[in-house]
Amino acid sequence: MKNEASSNIKLFGKITAKSLFAWIKVAFIGAVIMITNITIAIILFSDNPGGGFPASGHAGILGAVMGFIFLFMVEFWSALLLTVGILVPVLFIILANKNAIASAIYNVWKFKIADFVEPKIEFYVDKILQKQPDFLKNITNWSVVKVKLLDTINNDSQTPKLQKRIIKFILKKIKMDDVDFKNPNTNLSSILSFKIRQFIEGFAEPDLKLVWILVGIDIVLIILAFVFNDH
Repeated sequence: MKNEASSNIKLFGKITAKSLFAWIKVAFIGAVIMITNITIAIILFSDNPGGGFPASGHAGILGAVMGFIFLFMVEFWSALLLTVGILVPVLFIILANKNAIASAIYNVWKFKIADFVEPKIEFYVDKILQKQPDFLKNITNWSVVKVKLLDTINNDSQTPKLQKRIIKFILKKIKMDDVDFKNPNTNLSSILSFKIRQFIEGFAEPDLKLVWILVGIDIVLIILAFVFNDH
């Protein structure tokens, strides 16, 4: 048992490393797009003598906003390129977070350590019942249980963050429509363990298809900015 627990911890460390790499990979692509877009946009603006954006900055926030709007009027594609460059970090951080958690869940299945997740669910259910022994007797739907579980997980300071993120992600995704919460014989821990294992086993290996689509769109945007640049 001790060796198995030690082995699980090592595997979870490997999963954490893979998840971090998945995050860095997407975030790095986003950083490259941001730097490339902003750099090219500045170069294209410098080729246009009618710009006037830098000077507008001296007129305060309102002047900067008006100057930015003016850029769209005189250099639409370059201004759009600059805007995308400024906003792309937010989008790619969201994608990086999703890719990281998807990688973690996939590797939990790949390395067959769903048992490292399931006992935590039992722990959280027991914790709720310790505070509210009659909690499950008064439940009519899954949404109430889910909110209570998520709150309990958030207040858990002992469990690693990645492990908590995996559990929370799964709890938000699994379907419990077929569970009769009014049935006094319903064993919530067992049902959740089954649903979690089922979800993990059906989780596909994450890919970067959406990321590469966005990269392709950005390349088209760069080409259009060069083609329609007004010298």
